[in-house]
Amino acid sequence: MKIAHHFLPVTLAIASSMALNTQAMAGDLNNVSALSQTEFLALSKDLAAATSTKAIEPAAPLGLTGFDVSASTTMTQTKAGAAWQTASGDSMNNLIQTKLSVSKGLPGGWDVGGFVSKVPSTNVSVAGVHVKYALLEGNAITPAIALRGSHSRMGGVSGMELNNTGLNVLISKGFVGFTPYAGVGTVYSNANAKATGKSDESFTQSKSFVGVSWNVLLVNLSAEYDRTGKNASVGLKAGVRF
Repeated sequence: MKIAHHFLPVTLAIASSMALNTQAMAGDLNNVSALSQTEFLALSKDLAAATSTKAIEPAAPLGLTGFDVSASTTMTQTKAGAAWQTASGDSMNNLIQTKLSVSKGLPGGWDVGGFVSKVPSTNVSVAGVHVKYALLEGNAITPAIALRGSHSRMGGVSGMELNNTGLNVLISKGFVGFTPYAGVGTVYSNANAKATGKSDESFTQSKSFVGVSWNVLLVNLSAEYDRTGKNASVGLKAGVRF
């Protein structure tokens, strides 16, 4: 625990500094009412791809005494350039999201976790939770296999609300400190247009991802490539995992 006490602020500082020093080409979404219905849907799919849960973790459970505390940054390519130009005044290509997250191991192969995040230079904020259950905990021979359910909610934008519910299956296999993993799933999203004159939009997007997690002592570094719908994301995470 003393090692965790020393490494935690260091790893969080590294990840936070990396995220905050990445320029985010974005602007506040203050003009959602000016979007057409087609543009509103396209913008919502970009935001769902960016704000849906990306835990950046392998399938193996943490165990009863396990914790994962981390900071991460994720870059998501956008597809709705015209809609972004109308809603924010910036026809952007990428959304940069910075995140603080924590997960806790429970008995029986269960993990629970949550996160808060922000898209710098915008009014977009996100909070979410997830639950993971290990169907197979894995060992020196067999891989770990798990199911993960998640929910995230976007806030900060006066003209819309966005909720994402995800269900994924993951597989991972550890090799001397390195743990490659992969997964597939689905994200169900609901975009509420609030009082903007638009109709609400509900849609489903497929999700696939691959990543690698590296542990040295209690420090964990992870990287993940995610594709949700037509949007690709790349994430980096640093923290303490034990």
